Amino acid sequence: MKKLFLVAMTLLLFHSGYSQQQIPNGDLENWYNVPVSSTLNYDQPGTGPTDNWLATLNELASVPAPIGPGPVTVFKTTDAHGGTYAAKLVSQNLTMFPSDIFIPGMLGTCQMVMAETRALIGRACADCKPVKFTGYFKYEPVSGDSAAAVVLLSKWNTTTKHRDTLGVGFFLIKDAVNEYTKFEIPVYYFTSEVASDSISVLCVASAGFNAVSFTQGKGQVGSTLYIDDLALEYASGISQSLMPEVGVKTYPNPASQMMHVELSKQVRNGIFEMYDASGRQIGSVSCAQLKNIIPVDKLTAGTYYFRLVEGETLLNTGSFTVIK
Repeated sequence: MKKLFLVAMTLLLFHSGYSQQQIPNGDLENWYNVPVSSTLNYDQPGTGPTDNWLATLNELASVPAPIGPGPVTVFKTTDAHGGTYAAKLVSQNLTMFPSDIFIPGMLGTCQMVMAETRALIGRACADCKPVKFTGYFKYEPVSGDSAAAVVLLSKWNTTTKHRDTLGVGFFLIKDAVNEYTKFEIPVYYFTSEVASDSISVLCVASAGFNAVSFTQGKGQVGSTLYIDDLALEYASGISQSLMPEVGVKTYPNPASQMMHVELSKQVRNGIFEMYDASGRQIGSVSCAQLKNIIPVDKLTAGTYYFRLVEGETLLNTGSFTVIK
């Protein structure tokens, strides 16, 4: 029922048994306003259209008459678990003839496809494998409605031309919850042999949503879910940077002698730190040019992880493979 796609993530190592990486703007502190007309505007999480890893279906408010404007279903609220702001998700109807279309309050990796009345859910990633999706919530259901939080890992299958689900976690909220309560959703993987290329995270005020076609969604108008402090947790000290500041391209990958490291912009004091699979740092090399060459001939065959840093600032993370 839920056609979930796409998350750009790379690997970052920490020296602890488990680590928790906050989703970009997972604390919901940043919002920007989108004006539609002199009398209508709405808020979106993030600092702007290019910095909104978490998004909503509020773009439906831009649907012109006579069909629109659509409902605003996610709001910035000061009723927060931590910090100043949280997200308030309220399910609504889009009034249409001959019948209304149910629009769930939805926050997550969602992108509207206006022409098809549906949403694409997710963002591209590389080899991402969180063990938990966590956050805090309150819930005010209407007439027996239920809410949900979802995490899904997938990969495009070039043979079947469909997405294969590699891992999933699901949390159903059936009862009213008046105080902020933590949810922890374990991710269950169906295979360890295939690396994912996408991740989706989603919180909805009505669990009967249908991302493939909104016309098939079910739920109760007015069901309200409060969400704050979203995060992903990783095992073996590995976490993931979801919105890297500097693009990094490594080639050849796998490499055996020398590896080229290309940056999207020059980093004056950049350092390329290398880690083995256990999270132990095994070396660091200056990476201050747009095009750099890193020797890997002394490394044993296997998978390694890198961090691109400048001083105390983490710019990007990723992985590479050495062969002999």
